[in-house]
Formats: sequence, structure tokens, C-alpha cells
Amino acid sequence: MENPYDGPAVGSYAGGGAGTEGFWRILDFDYEMKLLGHVTQLVDSESWSFSRVPLSACLEELGSFEPKAMIEHCLNCYGRRYSIEDGQVMHALDEDKVCRATAQLLLQNAVKFNLSEFQEVWQQSVPEGMSARLDQLRGLALLDRSTKPETISLLREEDLPEDTLERFNSLFSLREKWMQDDIEPYIQSQCSRPPAIQVIIHTRSEDWTVSDGTVHFSQYDLAVIRGHLDSDIPRLSE
Repeated sequence: MENPYDGPAVGSYAGGGAGTEGFWRILDFDYEMKLLGHVTQLVDSESWSFSRVPLSACLEELGSFEPKAMIEHCLNCYGRRYSIEDGQVMHALDEDKVCRATAQLLLQNAVKFNLSEFQEVWQQSVPEGMSARLDQLRGLALLDRSTKPETISLLREEDLPEDTLERFNSLFSLREKWMQDDIEPYIQSQCSRPPAIQVIIHTRSEDWTVSDGTVHFSQYDLAVIRGHLDSDIPRLSE
């Protein structure tokens, strides 16, 4: 089997990492999804509730396929760990996390998808009993409702530049105009407080195009946004 680890050992957990032999290592996403597939298939075959997945049984059943530490890591990443009265460790799988990861797996294989077709395939791909919803994809996927048919493509917030101005330049290179709901997931991490986003919006809302109560950002507004982010709006990096 190919080495499931991708990259050197790191000193702290940062999402997608697993602790083995005293080190934190970054797992390849496809391998992580392979682990999740094993878990969800076992849950289905045993008719377990998503909210009551026994750790010991998972390790016993899946330990011959993958390292037990990796199975437990997967459960910790995609579920909430808790103990019941007899001390047995259980996990409650998180529907949003499982559906979001499944969507990423599908989206990374194409530049752009027909939105309605994607939603159908996505729902068929998540474990039976879970509901795939577009609000689970904030900061992961970009919808384009201006095209016919409507489309969806992968755009991960963590792949954008960390520098605030570079991030805005990158976003506006992808799209000339942005609706508030579309751009918000990609800029909220640049502001130290969530209300800061609303400050940016309402400072110039009278000059921006408003349709059905929705603010649209355009390239023209970038200089205004830059000014507020440089002065009035503190950033996490500062």
C-alpha cells in the first residue's frame, strides 16, 4: 500500500492531521476519504445510528484493512466523541462534515459542474439517511447562477492568499461582481470580528448595486474595501 501520509511531520494538529508514533502528520485527502468510506459502509452494514457509532467495534472490524490509529482519527475528524454509561466510547458522525467532504471529493475531479446534476450525484454519494445541502459548502464551492445551466466549482477558502489585498485581487480575478452571500465566506477570516464584514458592506451600500436587497460588490469597490481593511477593520494577522 502506498504511504498514506503526505508531507513531513508537523508539531501540531491543523485539520486533516493524525497522530502516530509521537508525530502529527498531514493525511492525503483521498486517503482520508477512503477511511471515511470504510466507516460509513460499516455503519450501514451494521445498521448503526449515525449518532451512536461504537469505537471498539469499528477498530475490530476495520483494523485488518487500515491502521487502527487512522480509523480512530477518521472518527474523531468526522464525528463527536463521547462515552456512555458503561464507559464504552462512541462517536456521533457529523452530517455537515461528511457531506462537505464528499462534495469536495466530487468537485476536485472537474473544473465545473452543472449545479442540478451535481446536487443529484452528491446526494446519491453521501451515506443513506444524510442530507446534502448547499449551505454545507460555504468557503468550499462557488456557485454561478448567472449561467444557463447554473454551475458549481471548487474554490477552497484555504487555497486563497492569506494577505488580505492579494485575496481580494484573486477573488476579483475570478469574478467581476460578487453577491454578498458568495464573497462573505472568503473574506470573513480576514476580519477579527464578524460585524466587520457588515461594516465594509454598509459603508458604501448606497453606491453599490442592490437587487432584491442583495449587495453586489464590483471591481470598482475594491479600492474602497482596501481602504477599510487597511485602516478601520483589524485583521487576524495583526
